[in-house]
Formats: sequence, C-alpha cells, structure tokens
Amino acid sequence: MNGKSGSRWTLAAYVIATLFIRAVQSKESAEAKTMTALLNNLIKDYDKRLRPNFGGSPVMVTVGLWVLSIDSINVVDMDYKLDFFLRQLWNDPRLKHNRNETLAVSNSMLDKIWLPDTYFENSKSSQFHKVTMINKLLSISPDGGVHYNARVTVRANCPMDLRLFPFDKQQCNLNIESYGYNAENMQYRWENRTDKGVAVNEKLDDMPQYNLTGATTTSYFTAYYSGNWSRLSSSFKFTRRAGYFLIHIYAPCALIVILSWISFCIPPDATAARIALGITSVLTITTILNMLNTTMPKVSYVKAIDWYLIGSFLFVFCVLVEYTFVLYVVNVHNKRLKKIMNLQQIEEAEEESLKNNSRKSAMNGSIPHKGNPDYDHYDPLESYSAFADKSKKATTHLCERSRAKRHRSSSDIEHRPLTYPRTPQCSVKRTCLHFIDPDCVDDYARVLFPICFALFNIIYWLRFKFL
Repeated sequence: MNGKSGSRWTLAAYVIATLFIRAVQSKESAEAKTMTALLNNLIKDYDKRLRPNFGGSPVMVTVGLWVLSIDSINVVDMDYKLDFFLRQLWNDPRLKHNRNETLAVSNSMLDKIWLPDTYFENSKSSQFHKVTMINKLLSISPDGGVHYNARVTVRANCPMDLRLFPFDKQQCNLNIESYGYNAENMQYRWENRTDKGVAVNEKLDDMPQYNLTGATTTSYFTAYYSGNWSRLSSSFKFTRRAGYFLIHIYAPCALIVILSWISFCIPPDATAARIALGITSVLTITTILNMLNTTMPKVSYVKAIDWYLIGSFLFVFCVLVEYTFVLYVVNVHNKRLKKIMNLQQIEEAEEESLKNNSRKSAMNGSIPHKGNPDYDHYDPLESYSAFADKSKKATTHLCERSRAKRHRSSSDIEHRPLTYPRTPQCSVKRTCLHFIDPDCVDDYARVLFPICFALFNIIYWLRFKFL
C-alpha cells in the first residue's frame, strides 16, 4: 500500500514538472514571437536612407570615448595609435516601442536602421575589431533612443614641434565629424559627464616614453565650401620621458668629451697617441649623432638634443685643434732655434778667422745685428731653457711641473734633443708665436676645457630643462 502511494506521488510530481516546463517554454516562445513581431514592426516601413527628423531639426548625436590604450607615438611619421570604445547616442522617433525596457538587439540590426556617418577627420587608418565577432553593440530605448557602441582602433595624424626634444610636450588631437551631413542635418556634442565625454584608462600612466598629462574636449563648427559642419575634438597632452636619452645619449657624450681631455696629459711628442685619441672621440660623437638622426624626422630646425651633440662634437674637435696648434708652435720654435744656432756658428767661424777674442760673448748668445737696435741689448739664446739659467727665470703655477720635468736631467743643450725655447713666463703675445710656450698651452687647456664644458652644461640644462 505504501509502495503504491509513493509511486502515485512520484507520477504526480513528474506530471506537474512537465506541465510547468511546457508552460515556461510556451511563455518563452510567446515572448520571442512577440519580440520578433515588435522588431519586424519597427523596421517594416523603416527607410534607413533617411535620417531621423528628415526635413526638420538636425539630429543631435551625443558622443563619448573610453580610451583603452595609446601607443606607437611615432615622431618620424608624426602620428599616434589610439584604441577606444566609441559611444554614439541619438533619438530616432521611428524606433519607439511600447515595451517598458531597453531592447538589447543583435548587431545585425545595424544593417537595417539609419546610422550616423561618423568619421575621424585626422585619421590615417581606422579599423573595427572583429574577434570573435564584430565588436559592436546596439540597444533601443522605449522613446526611440539609440545607443551604438563600437570598439575602434585609429592611427591619427599628430603634428609635433620637436625644438625642445627630448624635453618636449606634445598635443595630439582626435577630430570627429560627419562625412555627408552638414550642420543643418546633423550636429555632434560631447556626453555631459565630469570627464567631458572622454574617459581614460588609468594604465596609460605606464607608457614607456610619455606621460599623459590631460585630455580636453571641444566642439565647434568648421567651414567648408559646401557649408558648415559640426566637429568634436579631443586633445591628449603628452610629456616625454627623457630618461632613455639621458642614459643612452647625454651620459655617453659627456664621458667621451671628458675622455678626450686625456690628450692634454700626453706629451706633445707622442703624436700617434694624441691624434688617435682625438679622432676616435670625434668619430664616436659623429656616430651617436647619425644614429639619433636616423630615428628622427628630417626637420629643418635644430632640436635641443642636437645642440648638446653639436656642442660635444665641437669640444672634442677643439682638442684636435689645440694639439695642432701645439705642434705648429713647437715647429716655429725649433726653426728659430736652428736659425740662431746657425748664426752663432757663422759668427764663431768669422771671429776665429779674424782671431778676435770674443768667444765668451758668443757663447752667451750675443749676436750683433747692424741696423736693429733690439739686438743691441737682447740676447736671443737667453730665452731658451736650454741656455738660460733656470734660477733666474720666473715660473707660473701651471707650467711649474712642465719646466721641472724638462730640467730634470740636465740644462745643457748637448744632453737634450733640439726643442722649442722657453719664455720667462707663460704668457701669449698675439703678435709673435715665438713667445708662446707650448707646454703652457696644454697646462691651460687642462683647466679651461673642463671649465668651459661645465659652463656649457649649466647653460644648456637651464635653458632646455629647467626654464
């Protein structure tokens, strides 16, 4: 008895469940049929070739952007790549319905209703995303409001001023406009939100070379030959991060300039070492300059980084010029010394032939020269370190080491090779290279070059980075 009762209850439950499922399915089927009828009724007499309010007031299209990523900011082509969700909202009275809810329909419905012909005025290339399906969304509210959302990737033109590169700030715009409808038929406006219609992903703060400092929006009309057109413009402001260039450009150039100063510590007679060091420094700076310019646009003005590279190039080039000048001065002094020694030998030969007892005065460098009063009281050999008494000569702090090094072995001319004469002091007389001390040129260069390079850096960084 109990077994029969349990079977009856099981059968009853099964029948009730079956009837409930069939009722639900019937209701869902009726709901689907109702929706199908509603959608068919919406597009039954709908002509998508005509805009809403045709012949009346212009269609107001509200636009909003949700920026997902900004990358590939290219200074060579002067463009940037933008990935975002584009939202467009407008009202189409022909799509009003009596259901008290917003209808979320398939994007296949987009081919059957009117859509604004929005395009990006400064776009170089644009595309919709199609994986796994076309990334488009469409919903219709009871009052005929249409919400159209699509994911778009745009490569837009961005003119850049690179005079302050790499400390520059750039502003890139995205211009939205209708292609076929002028302001009398369709107008655009930004969404009324706190972000002015443009929301930016917080992860954009981690861009490798730029910082996004802000995004602003504007709306205005542009005048064409065919009339006025409504336009929206979104401006993205970028500040370049200079860390990469500090590490890979500025620091190596500064070290190369400092390295070239080793030439001042090498003796002037080590020609191969000094020339090799100078040429290597010049070629290295030139290589860095060429490598940088291959990744930059061919602009007609000088960029901030070019000023630093050109300045560094001039410093290492001046090192070569300084050594060339030293060699030239040494050559002038050697020729003068040979000439004076030849004159002395001729005078000694004449005096010996005349048997005059003037050998002592000849060894002291007294060479008579008729008609020239300067030679009556000037002893030319007395200015040479090889002949002069170093205890009577004044020295400067800069040249003291050079003089001590040269007089370390002997002060006699026959114990040292023929070299340039020494002046009483390390002073330069523009009228005559005979009084320029080559050793003092290197000594002064070791001080003047670092001071000038330090001043150059101070002026440069104050001008382009901190002011």
